[in-house]
Amino acid sequence: MERGARPRRGRGAVPEHRTARKEKLAKARAPKPKAQPCDKCAADAYLEWHDAQLTPAFNFELGFNPPAGQRLVIELVTATVEVPAGESARLRMFTGFSSGQAGNFDLALTPQGIVGGNAIYVATQSVRAYTDGFLGFNVNRDNAQTAGYASICVSGYAV
Repeated sequence: MERGARPRRGRGAVPEHRTARKEKLAKARAPKPKAQPCDKCAADAYLEWHDAQLTPAFNFELGFNPPAGQRLVIELVTATVEVPAGESARLRMFTGFSSGQAGNFDLALTPQGIVGGNAIYVATQSVRAYTDGFLGFNVNRDNAQTAGYASICVSGYAV
């Protein structure tokens, strides 16, 4: 071939760079399959939290709303309870099934110190509990004369 001459193409041949571009465009235009989560549980994640001012009483209940018609798998509970210094508190989780079975789970509240005259207790507990009906928490205190505060968060997934 002479210098500066271009190779001859056969009739109807398409240069390689144009073929590659057409293939790339066709691939980009093709319908993409629906993305599947890598973790099935993440697709059905459940997270709910409540906080409340505790009225003077020995027991205070916080109710949660599990998804209707599904079983909830509870994997983690975290809570903060504040009561006047010198008082103590306990935390219990109640679960229930439409069949009538119930579960009671005592969660460990750990004292964190006293801030602004209030004793602060926290719990972060990994659990494996199930419910398809009722989910509630009871904050039990040793003094029915004073107010307090509680914040509870539940995470898991629905099946």
